[in-house]
Amino acid sequence: MDILAAALLRARDAGHGLSAAERDRAKAMIEHSDNAAANALWRSIGLAPGLKAANERLGLTETEGGSGTRWGLTRTTPADQIRLLRAVFDDEPAALDKTSRAYIRSLMGNVADEQSWGVSAAAGSDWALKNGWLQRNTTGLWDVNSVGRIERGGHHYLVAVLSDGSTSMKDGIALVERAARAAVAG
Repeated sequence: MDILAAALLRARDAGHGLSAAERDRAKAMIEHSDNAAANALWRSIGLAPGLKAANERLGLTETEGGSGTRWGLTRTTPADQIRLLRAVFDDEPAALDKTSRAYIRSLMGNVADEQSWGVSAAAGSDWALKNGWLQRNTTGLWDVNSVGRIERGGHHYLVAVLSDGSTSMKDGIALVERAARAAVAG
């Protein structure tokens, strides 16, 4: 989601929207977690320095892009992810314009069925999310994350759950879903 926000800011600064190829990549990246699409957009925003420039505008102060082409090793915090969700889902004037916010929302609300886990476990019928996962080469353990906007009981919530150290992706998903349900219930 952060890579897409950076791409949208970059395009707007250049006086145009995303190209057709960039829109195709954004759709694949958000709706299907397509790593090749994410790689291409990561390069197009200028890697970690491009992400940092966008994040300064978005108010993300605790997010650091992965080195080189390793966007998957970006470090962030739940607080920064909530700031990013606010930039997408709040209607107040922000770094992202109304069209960009609507575009990101539409992609997050249309993730592939196999991607519909995570914070959506705490939702009623309405949710928009982006999940991410990575098995660490050094330990074999999993980082599993889920962020999004959910509706439950007539209320909207922005939820960010970041986890690491799970022994399997399945265990990481279960942990993220338990945490999301607990956060919304609290």
